[in-house]
Amino acid sequence: MTFNRKEKLVISLLLGFLYLIPASLEWLQHADGHLPIIVVSLPIWLVFFYIGPFWLFYLLQKTTFVSGLNVFMQGAIYVVIMYAGAYLVDILHLLAFPHYRFSVAEQLASAILWGVFIFSMAQMYLLYLRLVLEQKLRKETQWLNLTNRLNPHFLFNSLNTISALIYASPQKADEVLHKLADILRYSVEQQKQWVALEDELTICRTYLSIEQARFTDSLIINWQMDKALNPALYKVPPMLLQPLIENVVKHVKNRPVVLNITIRLDDPNLVFLIQDNGKGFAESVLSEKKQNGHGLDIVKKRVALVGGTLALYNQGGAVCKISLPIHHCV
Repeated sequence: MTFNRKEKLVISLLLGFLYLIPASLEWLQHADGHLPIIVVSLPIWLVFFYIGPFWLFYLLQKTTFVSGLNVFMQGAIYVVIMYAGAYLVDILHLLAFPHYRFSVAEQLASAILWGVFIFSMAQMYLLYLRLVLEQKLRKETQWLNLTNRLNPHFLFNSLNTISALIYASPQKADEVLHKLADILRYSVEQQKQWVALEDELTICRTYLSIEQARFTDSLIINWQMDKALNPALYKVPPMLLQPLIENVVKHVKNRPVVLNITIRLDDPNLVFLIQDNGKGFAESVLSEKKQNGHGLDIVKKRVALVGGTLALYNQGGAVCKISLPIHHCV
């Protein structure tokens, strides 16, 4: 059981409210002449029965002995602390108000009822924190798994490009190899969930320059971007567009290959369109009866992890449309 400073403050306030809500109703019924009693009684109840026992148990729970106990034994210890607190409440009230009565049965009943309730609420909150942490770790693991699956696939296809150049033009092959090194360095270093859109576009252009070295005039690339869109102000998942671009270069048989890349703001989304002049997607792919290609499948999963969508359709060729919520990209 570990809480940060903000959680400690909130928990203390909630414990105070647990006392104030029922106590305030009693105060309203007996308001006349009871102000001195309220002034003395309030801090006693808060310190020795509601807030104090919780934080005393919090400190004890950090010891090896208590932390090693099962949850039922820890709950029993908390109830005992609550009973000790109730006993002190009775003693202190008797010192201030000789006619005050808080019987042993009432002390025991209050300790059990409030102790079980407060301890159970604390355990439920800790369980919630564990679930949130597990979901976060599972998501990060899934993200890294997808990234690690992408890199070897990308490397294999890029090496084929260099292989096609290495005998025909060694100097150009050397240039392409350096560009490939830049891309691989980027893909290895960017193991985080978001990168600047500016960096992502730079790496896409580097990749396309590798492909243009192989295709020469047989690859035509058209970039279209909203004038109001500043790439330095937005972030996207790393290696987002490269697999889609690679898919076009690999599968389109028409010559020249025409690749249209459009980036626009379409409130509430940041939209990316990758369009080619090929024969389009097969009906089985569009209907999802057939599994998408390796690259498409990875991009779809990565986009879904950040709350976006990947849509496939045909319009003068194959079109891949990525939509990312703008509020995630700023």
